[in-house]
Amino acid sequence: MLQVSPCRGYAFSMTQHSIGSWNQTTLASERRIRPYSHGTGVFSNSIPSFCLFISSPEFAGGKHRDQSFQHRYGPSFFFQLVVLITSLFLQAHCSPLAHQIRGACATEDPDETFLHEIGRLNSSEANSANTQARRAPIEIETWFHIVSSKSESEQVTDDMIDSQLAILQDSYADSDISFRLQGVTRHVNDEWARNGDEMAMKTALRKGTYRTLNVYFQTNLQATPGQSGRALGTRGTNSDLAASVLGFCTLPDPKINADSPASQYVKDGCNILAKTMPGGSLDLYNRGGTAIHEIGHWNGLLHTFQGESCSADNPGDYINDTPQQSTPTDGCPAHKDSCPDVPGQDAVHDFMDYSSDVCYESFTPGQSERMRSMWDSMRAGK
Repeated sequence: MLQVSPCRGYAFSMTQHSIGSWNQTTLASERRIRPYSHGTGVFSNSIPSFCLFISSPEFAGGKHRDQSFQHRYGPSFFFQLVVLITSLFLQAHCSPLAHQIRGACATEDPDETFLHEIGRLNSSEANSANTQARRAPIEIETWFHIVSSKSESEQVTDDMIDSQLAILQDSYADSDISFRLQGVTRHVNDEWARNGDEMAMKTALRKGTYRTLNVYFQTNLQATPGQSGRALGTRGTNSDLAASVLGFCTLPDPKINADSPASQYVKDGCNILAKTMPGGSLDLYNRGGTAIHEIGHWNGLLHTFQGESCSADNPGDYINDTPQQSTPTDGCPAHKDSCPDVPGQDAVHDFMDYSSDVCYESFTPGQSERMRSMWDSMRAGK
């Protein structure tokens, strides 16, 4: 079951309890009131909507129309109305917390060329000799670009940058992947800060070759127009991020080779909302987990819930040791099993799910192997 913020849970339980008590007192008078919430009984990512359905003879046939509203429904009705309004008020004030979800990863879905390469790598990874050859440590040349609006030019501190790098090193250590920070650039540009002209920004700022990781931490990151990632219209964020996304990265492109001009891969890299860096202002998602997740995409990983189906013909993320999962995770539930008829529970602690930062723990051995084979196949030497 998805976790509920204490504030939202309190508002719901107060309304439910009060309405339930009122039901007991009104059954004799043939009036019914029941809470109705959209969904299947567990909290969805949107705040539950409560609708009051009243069935009463007065409405049915106009009986006792001369009675006053208060006389017909009694003083308890007004008490319940106050309780309902109060609960909705609490929910409105809790919504910034309740709506902070990692559903704003806008990394594009893989194309057929990428999926074909995954099929080839699956065969290669099954060869133990190839696996041993890929155990050499991988060090990724990395650049951080801090792109701020004028009003938030002091938002990203040097300590936040150091902490983000340390968290990346620790999170990828078990995969024998590390990051060699070549430099940090800082820029104040309102349009670039919201990703208003991504091509111009990356043409001016990008460093290195195709094997160089460029991470753009933007204070007001928004999705690129026309982008088809999950963040667009399908997953909400809090009111502070109404038009924003937490991040997105480019997947490795099999069409790029050592002779490809830089203009062909100028947009390669990761765009990260700066508020998600360690010490950032985005509660629940300010421990650096977004960069871990998005760089996983840059290294060739897909979401653990890829395909969002329990069907046997859904290959999911094409990793053998990640359980099949049909829904992204919200928050950090103790247990979650979106495909109960398939072995294994959802990998809620996996970096490639949508869990909150505190829930993130690791990549699976299969994911580590996939990142390494992707590196050897599509980035090393380019």
